[in-house]
Amino acid sequence: MRVALVGGSGLVGRALMARLVARGDAVVVLDCVRPRGNASFVSVDLLAADAEQQVRQAFVAHHVDAVVHLAARVNPPGNVAERAAMQRLHHEGTSAVARAATATQVRRFVLVSSAVVYGAWPDNPVPLPTTAPIRPRDLPYAVDKALQERVCRAAVADDVLSIVRPAIIYAADAHNYLTEILRRARLPGLSIGLLPALDGCRPPLQFVHVDDVADVIAASLSAPTGTYHAASSDWLAYNDVARAAGLRVVDVPSRWAGALVEALLPLMPPSLRAPRALFPYLMHPFVLDMAPTSAALGVTPRWSSAQALGAMLGRPS
Repeated sequence: MRVALVGGSGLVGRALMARLVARGDAVVVLDCVRPRGNASFVSVDLLAADAEQQVRQAFVAHHVDAVVHLAARVNPPGNVAERAAMQRLHHEGTSAVARAATATQVRRFVLVSSAVVYGAWPDNPVPLPTTAPIRPRDLPYAVDKALQERVCRAAVADDVLSIVRPAIIYAADAHNYLTEILRRARLPGLSIGLLPALDGCRPPLQFVHVDDVADVIAASLSAPTGTYHAASSDWLAYNDVARAAGLRVVDVPSRWAGALVEALLPLMPPSLRAPRALFPYLMHPFVLDMAPTSAALGVTPRWSSAQALGAMLGRPS
């Protein structure tokens, strides 16, 4: 199979590239940053006016018959201009890739979405099935991932499109505001960090190792089209997550935490810029049912939630 990884230089792209190359697939990475690893590379700017043309030419030149769309921005924007660029990447960039794939008649298109599209709501079932409604909260990444799904469904035929929704992805080299909350949630002068339990909520949390995500995506390329989850088979109690990260759970009223976040947000580095819109995801469950995906793809997660979290923290379980 000849596979194009759009936005393939990141964490998931590198793990997926290794899987595909190992099984004998020809891989080309389309990105603005050259990846590490044994794959062809085409420099592409998905925010350029001619992004669709750039992508289409790359697909034709490399005789691509399958596409995995990974291009996304996780960290929250720091200002209005950054938010506009983020939305353009997810909307216009995804649309350019989807149209190019349709025009060049690829046989499979896999969009890597996210569990956050379900939203974190008090009435979410535990665990969520793939048929659960898409109702993201106001978190920019969640809103944009749902937008990516709509764009792809409109531009790519049902018998070509598959969607993979991972849980929170962890690995030793994962770095974003979600990982850094657990790595660096320390206050000056305190030897132990604090993990807030907003309004007393302690939802279960689920993690997935990047290797298990790569396994699901690789399997989906040759399986029947559909929507698949990429997650561990289990999840952790909120207090157990805090304990593993060396943090102490402290009950905090969400209104106080919100006021503090809004005051400090401009002073924080991007890796710690957790917005107030993240609060529902720390208050309500959004864990995934992995059993149907495992049965459909023949893929069993190799890492538990505790092991994925431990790998990220550098404390293997």
